Amino acid sequence: MPPEQENLNRQLEALQRYVSDLQQQRERAKAAAAQPPPAPEPEPRRPSRRWLLLTGLLVALALVGGVVAGAVAWSNDRPTGATAGVAGVSSATQSPDTTTVALVASPACKTAVDRANTMLTIAVKLQRELAEYSRIMRDPSNRKLSGRAVVAKTTPLLQAGSSDSARFNQALTDYRQIVDRCVVRTP
Repeated sequence: MPPEQENLNRQLEALQRYVSDLQQQRERAKAAAAQPPPAPEPEPRRPSRRWLLLTGLLVALALVGGVVAGAVAWSNDRPTGATAGVAGVSSATQSPDTTTVALVASPACKTAVDRANTMLTIAVKLQRELAEYSRIMRDPSNRKLSGRAVVAKTTPLLQAGSSDSARFNQALTDYRQIVDRCVVRTP
């Protein structure tokens, strides 16, 4: 066979393979289009008003019960003359023969409270960032975005959360170093 004929035969075979591949791709596309789209995730339901009212009532009852139990326990724990610093008790209402004792916290306790407050501040900020990240990820309109767009939208929150997580861990370490030295004593 002449070389021109062989070259033409190879080109025809390549063209046949190309057309065959195109037909297979069309068949796959038709099969994929024929399948029903995946069902959307159901929207989270909000609890009914009755459940919210019941929950609020239970929280209020627990709060009142905690206050009452704390008041009873506190009144039994303190020494007889330890009324200084109690709201509503003044020196005019105390009998003249009563000695007042005020409890004093060590500097370590004050430092521990400051460090605990720092930790709580960081934890609240971290919780807000996590809630915002969750809101973005649950938002149905974000399903239409490309992966890069979602990453670009969530990256600042993830970076802030990572930074705050590290700050929280450091604050927790600082708190644990001092809390064991906290002593409440009488002067």
